[in-house]
Amino acid sequence: MADSTSDVPQTLIKLEQLRIRSDIHFAVRRALSERRRDLSAHRKEIQQQVQIEAESFSGRQAHIGQGRATGGKSLDQHRETRLTDLKRHLAAIDAVDAVVAAAYEEAERTSGDVAAFKSAEAHLQKTLADWGLSS
Repeated sequence: MADSTSDVPQTLIKLEQLRIRSDIHFAVRRALSERRRDLSAHRKEIQQQVQIEAESFSGRQAHIGQGRATGGKSLDQHRETRLTDLKRHLAAIDAVDAVVAAAYEEAERTSGDVAAFKSAEAHLQKTLADWGLSS
C-alpha cells in the first residue's frame, strides 16, 4: 500500500501545522487576557475595601473585649490589622498580575507562527483550490 500522504503537497501539511500554532496562540492570549481582567476586578474590590477601612478610623481607643472595658484590641487596632491584610492581598495580586503580564508579552513575542500562518494561508488558497479542498 502506497503512502497516502506522498501525493499531498508539503505546503498543505505546513499550513496545517501553522494553523494549529495559530489556534494555540490565540487560545493562550484569550486565557491570559481573561485572567488579567479577573485580577483587575479583584484589585478594584480590594482597593475599595482598603479605602473603606482607611476612612473608618475613629481615633478612639475603646477596647473590644468580652464584658470588660479594658484589655484586647481597640476597634482602630482591628481596622489597622485588616488594612494591613488587605494591602498584603493587593501586593499578592500585583505579583500574580506581573507573572500573567510577562506570559502575555512572551506570547506576543512568539507570535511569528501566527503571522506566518496568515501569510501562508493567503498564498496557499490556490493550492487548496487546485486540490478541490477549499471551502
